[in-house]
Amino acid sequence: MHAARPTLSRLELRCPPLPQTLVEAMKLLNQPDQLEVGPVTRLVERDPVVVARLLQIVNSAYYGLRRTVSSVERAVVLLGPVSVAGIIVGMHMLRLRTTLPSSALACFNRLAQHCQATAFLARHLLETLLPRQSGQTSVGFTAGLLHDFGKIILIYNFPLEAVGFYEQQRLQGEVQARDERHLEQLLFGCDHTEAGEYVARKLNFPDVLVDVIRYHHVPEQTPHVSEAYMITPAVAVADLVARTMGYAFTHPLSSEQCLAHPAWHLLMQRYDLTDWTPQALLTHLQEQQEFLDQHVQHLSLPNPRQRNRRLL
Repeated sequence: MHAARPTLSRLELRCPPLPQTLVEAMKLLNQPDQLEVGPVTRLVERDPVVVARLLQIVNSAYYGLRRTVSSVERAVVLLGPVSVAGIIVGMHMLRLRTTLPSSALACFNRLAQHCQATAFLARHLLETLLPRQSGQTSVGFTAGLLHDFGKIILIYNFPLEAVGFYEQQRLQGEVQARDERHLEQLLFGCDHTEAGEYVARKLNFPDVLVDVIRYHHVPEQTPHVSEAYMITPAVAVADLVARTMGYAFTHPLSSEQCLAHPAWHLLMQRYDLTDWTPQALLTHLQEQQEFLDQHVQHLSLPNPRQRNRRLL
């Protein structure tokens, strides 16, 4: 890992300009155990679009509330400030598409939907495995949102090459994740996990998120001392399951291909699961299809360029 850093420095990878609200949300996520309702509520209230989406999410059938929630503060309390900070991050990451050429928008939107689906499934998986540890499940949601941050960086730095590459990979069903990363190294000088880790460290992302970005394809290599040690297997599995449920960025998977991945064995081992089998967990997650579709729809933002054209 460290040997790649000089190469990455020479590549001079740039990060797209981050909205101030995104930067502030990331700072709050640096101390998830100390994250309070007040600061997150104030952050949400600064953006009417985030307010609307947050209220949609908390009032969705997924949460099954008997009464409609109309207060931002109440929504933050119910969802948890760490989860809401993650939603803010996700929505503002979507707005990075305004920095991309129009030829990259379809690719970026497909990637964003994959990340949203992975976040939803990682949270649901961790809620199932760790029902009393809301902090861990909330961090898992944010980690799922950002696991492919490196692909955003590659698309931003090499828009024509990256769009062409990922579009080609989407059409080739036999390429595996490890092969894709090798091809990325040949084309860009680094793969997306290296690019994501490099830029995330420059931006002072929380260590737990940096490690998920770096190790989500090789969760078994996550250092034992890392806060991400238990989260990376869950994000890896959520990534795989998203690809079986209509939210693949490049390579859709069948259920059989998904279950054949070694990340399942690692998940079962790290969480010492005796009440679940991989097949049962996969079925449990796939039963959330309706709620997953609703979640992705709620987090999606209208394309400002298309909206402006309609107004002309």
